[in-house]
Amino acid sequence: DSFPQAPLVFGGEEIPNMFTVQSKMISKGGESFDTGANASAEEAAEEADDGVEKVNNIIDSDTGFGYQGPLEMSKAEFMTLYKSWCKDVVAKIKEAGDETPKAFKESAKAFVDLLQKEYKNFEIYQTKNFDSLIVGWWDDAANAAGSPKFIYFSKAVKAEKY
Repeated sequence: DSFPQAPLVFGGEEIPNMFTVQSKMISKGGESFDTGANASAEEAAEEADDGVEKVNNIIDSDTGFGYQGPLEMSKAEFMTLYKSWCKDVVAKIKEAGDETPKAFKESAKAFVDLLQKEYKNFEIYQTKNFDSLIVGWWDDAANAAGSPKFIYFSKAVKAEKY
């Protein structure tokens, strides 16, 4: 997988139906292709700026999902949006034919405890179509990796296999 998943663990306990993906900083751009043409022109191009930039592999629009952010919002503002999003997800689960979205509701409730204790370590992003908020979490492992891990609800995402 391009984005390996790990269970969401908080306070030594795994939160069911949730997972994280550890992001990483990667180099983007700066590719050069030897066409076998004019050697002196190639040398001049090498002396120019190589165009390499460091990007987050999940946030970046070319290498990841094109998340917008991080957004500035208070915990109370996030909770308001989170509750609305949860209602929308429950409705979509029911629409899809699952009459009891119990698993999602349990994970959504468990996430609130993490949110209350760790919000200061969260970065909030939006999807590019602005229909979901995505949480980047700077826990100890993410700090060691130098980039946030992203939190997802397994009952609220559609897996696409290529």
